[in-house]
Amino acid sequence: MLIIIVLLLTVALYLALYQFKSQLFGAQESHLPKDILQEGGGEKDIMKKFEGHIPIPFLSGLKKKLVKAGFPMGAVEFFIFKALSVVIIPVIAFILLGKNFSLPVLLIISLVAGFFLPDLWLNSKIKKRQHRIRRDLPNVIDLLNLCVSGGLDFMLAVNTVTRELKACELTRELSEAYHQTQMGKSRRDALKDLAARLDMPEIHSFVRSLIQADRMGTPLADVLNIQAEEIRTIRFQQGEAMALKAAIKLLFPLFAFILPVVLIIVGGPIILQFMKGANFGF
Repeated sequence: MLIIIVLLLTVALYLALYQFKSQLFGAQESHLPKDILQEGGGEKDIMKKFEGHIPIPFLSGLKKKLVKAGFPMGAVEFFIFKALSVVIIPVIAFILLGKNFSLPVLLIISLVAGFFLPDLWLNSKIKKRQHRIRRDLPNVIDLLNLCVSGGLDFMLAVNTVTRELKACELTRELSEAYHQTQMGKSRRDALKDLAARLDMPEIHSFVRSLIQADRMGTPLADVLNIQAEEIRTIRFQQGEAMALKAAIKLLFPLFAFILPVVLIIVGGPIILQFMKGANFGF
């Protein structure tokens, strides 16, 4: 009964946190500085108050991961999510598996699983988001190339593409870079912030090429065309690598599941015939 009460209280706390997270932690839908987003800028955010008590190196690494994942939640909210996971996973493990396993071993395993489960979830969101950005990048660069070739400035081309194209992770990040330039930040710094937020090799190469072209006076249309072809080549090479790995990955299910069935189908009648025709008498 005590375990059920603790589980219900934990679920209620999580639901209350999810319901009022915008009031408690503030909206985390943008990576722009809070002094720009907030009118007046004098109010202290509750999140900043809590983050002041968290070790800076650990907090900065977590913030980078959250930004790469698209900021699904704030840093303090992630810590609370991890604490709830550490409580909920052992309770569920005791309810489902308490009669079949030793309680100390089950407690240790469930605590470790509850502690690392939020990190695994966050890493999974980062990988999925980077995959979507990598998929959309060549098409977005082609559209930017068309706009720049038509005579638009690069940031105006970014604004046009982000407004006309269907919303995706990449267009949202480009739109944020455009808004940063509108607020007074230089195009070079806005692009560097874009590369830092996404932290992908393709984006770093894209931003470096744009900054170098801006510095050397190279036509941006040529740079964008080269970048699009390079990214498509990288995607094609990654597809080839995945195709080559597929044969190796199929070996385990082949030997574990398919080969025994084949041996039973082929060898089973032979063994039965041998057992019927053999004479075991003395």
